[in-house]
Amino acid sequence: DYAATTYVKPEVLEEMMPYFTEKYGNPSSFYGISRETKMAIDKARSRVAKALTCDPNEVYFTGGGSEADNWAIKGIASAHRKKGNHIITTKVEHHAVLHTCEYLEKNGFEVTYLNVDEEGFINLQELENAITDKTILVSIMFA
Repeated sequence: DYAATTYVKPEVLEEMMPYFTEKYGNPSSFYGISRETKMAIDKARSRVAKALTCDPNEVYFTGGGSEADNWAIKGIASAHRKKGNHIITTKVEHHAVLHTCEYLEKNGFEVTYLNVDEEGFINLQELENAITDKTILVSIMFA
């Protein structure tokens, strides 16, 4: 089930093992083990940022995909509410996306749920027709 989780490669486990057994400090605290953990997270953030050619302050770590979906959608909705309140997604998105959109609908946002065909593709004309001057986000998975 690679949709929700995956096995840990041995080389990744080897690199992470010290953080499970010795360096497990809270990176938001100020004691020694915590500072070491914070430095490791900052280093990882910098490496990811370099790979993505972005600033480290643009890289966020979450506990998983559901949290990331929820956080991203709510964050964009909140940040751009003055520009518009319309979101487009599909009827077959992950529940993290659908539940977040339902929550936003209860809080004044309009959400358009596009259909997909038997192969899971949207109709691009339907998407184009759904976009309005109030559209602030299009969230559609592709696998």
